[in-house]
Amino acid sequence: MFEQSSSQSFFRVRESAFWATAVEQTLRQYDLSLRHTSVAGCLFSEHFEAEGFIDQQFCSLIWSEATRLADDPLLGLRMHRVFSPTAFNTLALTASASPTIDDALQLLTRYFPIVTTQLTLKVESQDDTVRLQFRPIGDTHPQHLASIVGYLTRYFTRIDLDGDGLLHTVQLADHHEAHAENCRHLLKNQQVVFADSYALSLRRSVLVKPLATASSLLLPKLTEILQQMLSTLPSSALSEQVKRRIHLLLGSGEITAERVAGPMNISQRHLRRKLSQEGTSYEQLADEVRREAALRMIADGQLSLTSIAYELGFLDPSSFTRAFRRWTDMSPTAYRRELSKKQPAARQ
Repeated sequence: MFEQSSSQSFFRVRESAFWATAVEQTLRQYDLSLRHTSVAGCLFSEHFEAEGFIDQQFCSLIWSEATRLADDPLLGLRMHRVFSPTAFNTLALTASASPTIDDALQLLTRYFPIVTTQLTLKVESQDDTVRLQFRPIGDTHPQHLASIVGYLTRYFTRIDLDGDGLLHTVQLADHHEAHAENCRHLLKNQQVVFADSYALSLRRSVLVKPLATASSLLLPKLTEILQQMLSTLPSSALSEQVKRRIHLLLGSGEITAERVAGPMNISQRHLRRKLSQEGTSYEQLADEVRREAALRMIADGQLSLTSIAYELGFLDPSSFTRAFRRWTDMSPTAYRRELSKKQPAARQ
């Protein structure tokens, strides 16, 4: 959540409270409970449940207490085999409705904050692989990072229906190396390497494969749900807040930096300066939002291309077409035609 004091702006990382439930459910496999720890008073209070979010420090305390109780250094990596949060299930279902594995990967990285606000997923292209790098925000607990590795490893393994070896390697932090064999067992004998960070590598050649679970009917509707969920989350990055604000302004007229800055109680000049410090700009973020919305609206098939152009704030359809060619190297009409080819009449 981006907060502002009278003297300076500061960031505070807040996490979805369902992680406390996930840790508690995992502990039950050991016949243990967080109710037996010093965090119980806060963890199971009515105020806690009503709040919906917890500070990162408290989330880390939960992980530390659970690890101490279970006496298991692989607690986080084990979680995906015990309990799957609804937020992750919703994201996984939506990604699986994408036309291709590459489309699923892009959707996962965009909407992953609904699963956790404590890291971002960065996709980096390499020679024969695509690397999915986990970048912590704030002081993310190692067990939390390991749990994300487990969930995504399980997801990519499950969508590889033909056994093409989509998941090339799983990279864990160095401190897991002492438990290498157990790590491989928990990750279904995937190729595991150890380094100073967490990452997954996917085979580039497999990413273009169509997904058997693709659904042009469900995808836009599920994506809309993800967008609504994303808009309710606290964010530690101003750029993410700006993107959410721009999403809300779509279809309401001119999308300007002034209209975004006003409700955030900062000046347009200050907004641009802070975005520059994050390595982006208002124009770049607005362009990203329009691109994401355009792809979603075209896939939905409910609006004409002209209507979509005006909904996104373009002055005329030709301006929208030029922007869309810049985003995808094809016209909106060609893109809609390609979607129809990928998902024929058998709309699931």
